[in-house]
Amino acid sequence: MDSKMLEAFIALYEKRSLRQAASALYISPQGLSRLLQNLEGELNVILFKRTARGIIPTAAGDYFYSQAVDMLASYRQLASNLQSISGMEKDLSFVCGYGAVNALPYQVLLDFQEAYPQYKISWREFPDLQAEQLLIKGDYHLGLLVMGNSRLQEQFVCQPLFERDILLLVYEGHPLYHASSVDYKDLEGEPVIMEGRDFWIYENFRQKCIAEGFCPNILVETGDISFSHKLCSMKQGLTITVDFIADFIPAPHVRKIPFRKGDLKWQVALVYPKAQVLSPADEKFCQYLLKHFRVH
Repeated sequence: MDSKMLEAFIALYEKRSLRQAASALYISPQGLSRLLQNLEGELNVILFKRTARGIIPTAAGDYFYSQAVDMLASYRQLASNLQSISGMEKDLSFVCGYGAVNALPYQVLLDFQEAYPQYKISWREFPDLQAEQLLIKGDYHLGLLVMGNSRLQEQFVCQPLFERDILLLVYEGHPLYHASSVDYKDLEGEPVIMEGRDFWIYENFRQKCIAEGFCPNILVETGDISFSHKLCSMKQGLTITVDFIADFIPAPHVRKIPFRKGDLKWQVALVYPKAQVLSPADEKFCQYLLKHFRVH
């Protein structure tokens, strides 16, 4: 049994379609069928029934699926650790929440690349919760993540790097426009525009309001924070944003106003699995970032 067999079985179990599973794996249906036959032959069991309604797992298939996901994750972890120990990994690839690299700032990555030209850096940005899930699934083993109230710290090392202030954008003419600071209670009933549920800023803000005895009136949830700034300048509602984004994406006729308690933060941490043996590239990168933020 190898990882290709496990991947084929898991894809077929979840898709319940030979064609869809093969497409997800970028192989032919015939190739997927052969992998499944080899797996069933090795285990000496039938894992799926072929019926007029499609492919249905047997009891053995259900049980094997309950074990196969962890088996594949363990195999990938083992392979990654072996490559790290042997020094084979020369690329530095990580996942991050939207805006984390910009807030880092990006010049830090350029400085690291200049200091260690032997490593090739690449990353992909996702909404906060999606970035977490990719790290949890093992698609990446290093992340720059925006932190929330998830349980990542049970299985992951989470080393805080920096935090930024979350602010309120208020349009000209609104009663709060000239305020020097605001309380959460000031926003009760106010239409609010902000990033949606895939971002920790949404839940963190909502919990602050609930603690004050009300649910915020979140009128618009968006994945494009620049659009929320634009809507605020059009007087469609107040916007929850982050200080550096408000500076980077200015909107006309709006003011940035801090929250009086100062306890609503946008926090970024360096995150990797506790079971992960870091590659030389990952180790250098982690050390570089931690040293940079200790100095600054």
